[in-house]
Amino acid sequence: MFFHVPTVMAMSSIQEFDLPARWTSLLQDKYSEAVHNLSKMWPDEESLDISYREVEGYDHEFAQDILANPEHHFRAANQALRQFLLDAGEGNLMPFVRIVHLPSDQIRTVSQLRADDIGRLIAIDAVTTKISGVRPRLYSAVFECLACGHTTELNQPNEQELIEPLECSQIDGGCGRPKRQTRFVLQQSASHLINSQFVELQELPEQMKGGIQPERILCIGEQDLAGRLNPGDRVKANGVLFIRSQRKGGKDTPVFDIFLRIHSLERQNIPLEEIIISEEEENEIKEVARDPGVYDLLTGSIAPSIFGMERIKESLMLQLFGGEAQVNEDGTRNRGDIHILLMGDPGVAKSQLLHYMSTISPRGRFASGQSSSAAGLTAAAVQDSTADGRWTLEAGALVLADLGLAAIDEFDKMNAVDRSSMHEAMEQQSISISKAGINASLRTRCAVLAAANPTSGRFQPVSDVPFTSQINLAPPLISRFDIIWLMTDTPNASSDQKIASHIIETRLKGSSELLVKEGTLPDPSRSTAKGKAAKKINGKYEVLPRDFLRKYVAYAKRKYHPKLNEEAKAKIVAYYVETRTRGGDSEDSVAITARSLEALSRLAEASARIRLSEFATVEDAERSIRLTETWRHELMGENFDMTTIESGKKGKVRNQEKQMIDIVSVLQNDSGTAANLLDVLTEAERRDIPRSKAEDIIDKLCRDGRMMRPSGYDTLQVV
Repeated sequence: MFFHVPTVMAMSSIQEFDLPARWTSLLQDKYSEAVHNLSKMWPDEESLDISYREVEGYDHEFAQDILANPEHHFRAANQALRQFLLDAGEGNLMPFVRIVHLPSDQIRTVSQLRADDIGRLIAIDAVTTKISGVRPRLYSAVFECLACGHTTELNQPNEQELIEPLECSQIDGGCGRPKRQTRFVLQQSASHLINSQFVELQELPEQMKGGIQPERILCIGEQDLAGRLNPGDRVKANGVLFIRSQRKGGKDTPVFDIFLRIHSLERQNIPLEEIIISEEEENEIKEVARDPGVYDLLTGSIAPSIFGMERIKESLMLQLFGGEAQVNEDGTRNRGDIHILLMGDPGVAKSQLLHYMSTISPRGRFASGQSSSAAGLTAAAVQDSTADGRWTLEAGALVLADLGLAAIDEFDKMNAVDRSSMHEAMEQQSISISKAGINASLRTRCAVLAAANPTSGRFQPVSDVPFTSQINLAPPLISRFDIIWLMTDTPNASSDQKIASHIIETRLKGSSELLVKEGTLPDPSRSTAKGKAAKKINGKYEVLPRDFLRKYVAYAKRKYHPKLNEEAKAKIVAYYVETRTRGGDSEDSVAITARSLEALSRLAEASARIRLSEFATVEDAERSIRLTETWRHELMGENFDMTTIESGKKGKVRNQEKQMIDIVSVLQNDSGTAANLLDVLTEAERRDIPRSKAEDIIDKLCRDGRMMRPSGYDTLQVV
């Protein structure tokens, strides 16, 4: 049907006419019950999955022939299955045989595909990046000759061109006229149409060599496989490679493009299953988790080359493991991922932390807000240049980091349109796209670790503007972060001495990158990942190797789903109620909100998951409260005020604005028309608001439209 390898055909000892009988006996011996179930489930189930391992156990030579000549076997298997159902009295069904669980030597990444693989049955491990709409395609076409009314049936193996008859064949009873002397009309009702969809697969990030652009392959899914995949889905696609000539200037060239005709799909988004953990590693993970010093060990294993920052690293450790997402009875969902914002002066190692976290997290992705658009971060509807200009969905960094971590540097440098798309991605953890007739929702169940710099270059501690308003981020977006760390670069003799010594020592320990690439020196990053013994002291790890830490996180997330026990629940509720009763320095101050309550429980669940426990205890609740207290205190001191974050104004400023509005409205009511500016300033001074400050506040309120000057500069009126 497509490009076949003749040498393999010649060697094959199984004749093509013998295949349907072999398939029939296999189905009768091993799959009679499955075929019966298929007939009962029709049309919800349209195909029968057959494991290659079972075929191999049944007949090794037959199994090998499937890999070498898949097209013949697919036809024979489908024919045998339909005959089986016909004999059982189910004559109108047209199901398909799908072969799954191919041997490991048939699994390829996209960049490993070569000419030898063409025409063979192979499996590709990849992530779906783009899908087109599902369209009908001609499988076999019936043409009618207008001269004599004779019909001709033609198979349509090529999805890119329609094959028409060259003549009305006399042998079949036609008039014998060639194409140029008659016209052939397609009889749509008599032709066989099937569903077809173009899918683009991209190799997985963990399979890529550093710094190389990931390769992609265009695939065709047909029949019941069309419409099964969404962008961002990780999948093992089994199928047959075929080729189409590249065209230049309207002519075919001898260089070919490779496509995959998908035969079957396996494994869609099983959480973190791409990380394989051996039994020995599983026992080692459990041993580390039992150690009472596991929290210190894990905290020390996060970016060991960066000095200090113990509390920040502790929160990043909890973010790696994450809480448990919950689905409620009413269909609503509470996220389990912990979002962290690092706000810091330049040069405090924010980007280094982000890079490190994206490498140790399973499914970690790194993006920069300055060089990423909203489509690059979330998802996009793009007009495809290859498939007839139709619109397709393309997944962005957050969708590809599903069930992992997305580290976004320069978060404040994104433009306003791009940032607005982050709201839904962070809280509802999905992306809704409505564009060019495509209405889709993609999942972004990933933790977000973002970094932002102050707009004025450095943070101004003595200012009426709170720290959260000194970065270019809208308050609603800031409030979506569970933890906000303030990282200021303030001179301190003792800590500066330690940091300087640590940085210089780290540089001295490093190896020359040029010599490592030339092969003169061993790669230190690889030796630490593999040489576990070198990292152990007295049989215990000093710092966990990067690969082992990634496996630890994947194992904990896959196997353990902690919930708060009664004591932990009571502890968090008591802390929340007690904090709510504390007032700030303003009447409208709110010390803590319900969103923070969810963050506390997420942190406690992550703490329990590190110990490989199914229940979060009082100790876990205390850890989450201690971390929350720490970042809140560093950000705002004793009187933490959520209203300041949500409004972008300190309590003192809000009080002064409120007082000025009160003064103007009282004087306005007394005079019956408008308040006099001099009277307003005199009253403001009596209430301890300096004259210059009062004038600034009045100007700002007039600009905001909350106050106006009805008849000249000296008159004021509340709007």
